[in-house]
Amino acid sequence: VYDDTKRPVEIVVDNRKLSPKIKTKIEEEFDEILRLLKFQDKGYEIFRKWYIDGRLYYHKIIDKENPKKGLVELRPIESTHIRKVRNVQKKKDKATNADLVTKVDEFFVYSEREETSTTTAAFTPATPTKGVKIATDSICYIHSGLFDSGKKRVLSYVHKALKPLNQLKMVEDAVVIYRLSRAPERRVF
Repeated sequence: VYDDTKRPVEIVVDNRKLSPKIKTKIEEEFDEILRLLKFQDKGYEIFRKWYIDGRLYYHKIIDKENPKKGLVELRPIESTHIRKVRNVQKKKDKATNADLVTKVDEFFVYSEREETSTTTAAFTPATPTKGVKIATDSICYIHSGLFDSGKKRVLSYVHKALKPLNQLKMVEDAVVIYRLSRAPERRVF
């Protein structure tokens, strides 16, 4: 609920066994994140987008000249334009003939065209990735916690409503066509 005098969200650290200094620091940092998100003005849109898409991405911008300042800006990223890539390098163990993971390289790839896969993809180093490569610590990512049966795709909370919504649209279109085609017959009656 929007209110000019009170914030829509707060952090409560009263029940935690922390020193008062740490509690104050946590509250200050929480206030700073809300300021960077412009949560007082855009909180409704942020929550709506997360609820419908099931995931949010933010690019964390840090001042390179003064990194001690911390975060300068949080830029929202369209969830259909970014994906996480994991390059796994394996080596065969001669004794057991099993695959041993030698190196895992994780990063995000941003491209203007929509990605068909919204899951973490595993690629071999030879697989080309088109787009801008972004380090994993530069991206803040939150998902709904709901996955499809294969645990590969993130679902939104309104995912189950998509099929009834599409059916409702088709019924509405069919009713309009039915009424137009039946109009001369009704006039004759």
